[in-house]
Amino acid sequence: MKTRLSIALPVAMGLLLAGALAGCKKDEPEAEPSGEPSSLSSAQSDEAVLQQSVSGWITANYEDMGKLLYASAESDLDGDGTPEVLAYVGGPMMCGTGGCNLVVLKREGGDLRKISELSVVQLPVGVLDSKSNGWRDLAVTIAGGGVAEHTVRLQFDGKGYPRNPTIAPAQETDTLGTVLIPAEPLKPVE
Repeated sequence: MKTRLSIALPVAMGLLLAGALAGCKKDEPEAEPSGEPSSLSSAQSDEAVLQQSVSGWITANYEDMGKLLYASAESDLDGDGTPEVLAYVGGPMMCGTGGCNLVVLKREGGDLRKISELSVVQLPVGVLDSKSNGWRDLAVTIAGGGVAEHTVRLQFDGKGYPRNPTIAPAQETDTLGTVLIPAEPLKPVE
């Protein structure tokens, strides 16, 4: 009995070690820079990072809201040279007959901080040239729930934008200004 065990144990250990080493691969040498432009431009790379951070923020803040979809855009709303992020978040738990939520996020280092969250917003969403309390006014589309489609101007009150664009202080306007988030299908949060 001792003989079989003394032979079987080293053989089994050897096979285990061989299997573990077989899964290892030799590191490939890193490619030398070629001076050729990469397949992703810097703008595309920045856009990918933005989408990752927005998607991550949405996931972290709405994890219990089921399947989510979104569209986002950037615009320097407060004139500090760093663009804020507008994220239109949709999904069964985020939308009603009047629309979905629009979140305004401010970049702080590598993080995003919520400035405002507006409910019952339809697409498209725009930004106006006019300012209130140092921040550009937003133009959002509202409709549904018995309300005829129209555009309203939302002013920053020093702390945020109005939460509900269907009531005062929202003011009807005839322009969307610069469209930031067009009326297009949303993409899944990943």
